[in-house]
Amino acid sequence: MDIDHNTPNHYRSIFPDDKKFPFSKERISRILRNRSLLDGKLFFDIVLTTIAHVDDINQIYPPKNVAGLRLLVHTIEEKEELDRLKKSSFVYYLLKDFDRAHPRNGFATQYANKVLIPPNFCSLMDGLYAMDNFDFEDAVGHLTEPSVIPVEPHKVLSTLVSHAGPNGPRLATTFVQTVQPVLDTDASINDYFCALRAISIESAFLYQRTVPSRIQPDLFKSLIDYCLTIKKESNALKLINLPFTHEEQEIFESYIQDSSIPAAHDTLITRQMHQGQLTEALLAARSAHYQNEPELEGVNWAGLARGLSLGIGPREG
Repeated sequence: MDIDHNTPNHYRSIFPDDKKFPFSKERISRILRNRSLLDGKLFFDIVLTTIAHVDDINQIYPPKNVAGLRLLVHTIEEKEELDRLKKSSFVYYLLKDFDRAHPRNGFATQYANKVLIPPNFCSLMDGLYAMDNFDFEDAVGHLTEPSVIPVEPHKVLSTLVSHAGPNGPRLATTFVQTVQPVLDTDASINDYFCALRAISIESAFLYQRTVPSRIQPDLFKSLIDYCLTIKKESNALKLINLPFTHEEQEIFESYIQDSSIPAAHDTLITRQMHQGQLTEALLAARSAHYQNEPELEGVNWAGLARGLSLGIGPREG
């Protein structure tokens, strides 16, 4: 005889009725806040709308009471286009809130073992649940497991870059390099580039050469700005020692000369000196913009100009 998965007995066989309902006002408020921060769509919203074709997810999740949870489960269960595994995986996600409210009970794991949800499906739902709750370290750990195929990898990437704080670049690059999603939109390319440059200026520089040519100049310019404003003492030095192509050198010089960033012209002169372009460096260092600059550790550009002039001697014409 077939089991009616919509009966009250079925509901009680899944959700503990002797435990406090986990969706408190505070919990609901946090879920709604995270939904707003994620551009109006949780990862759970996405799988329910794209896979289960639930149209009114904002109205039924998060559930405000037991009746609301029953309605949500009934909505999932009645979707004929869903197989039993997908239905069970969505219920597994909901049980994780009972685990969150009642640690060490393991309701979700017990349910997964009972209905035979494969480990990779559990890991996927664990990862999505962690993303929705901004537990990003945990999320990346689950979503980068070899057997897991992440949902919405571009959204995962952008979320890590935008919301994971100081650990965001590391988590984002780990995710991309492990999962290797196809980054085929300007937004996803830029997100990965921003994460990568925070990890390695050299790697970001090489990556911008691999993207579509139409966006390479913008990424290169943003790398210049980043190096001149973030940890500029070390990043500017890395920047001027990068192996520019002729085209990149032209973009660099043109962009630097028009830049209002205080360190920009200093960086140009330093690169010219490193590249043996002493005449160009001398002309820049002699410019009126630098002559009255205060000395830093006994040196300013006026003094450097005198030194360059003595070093390279007179020039014709």
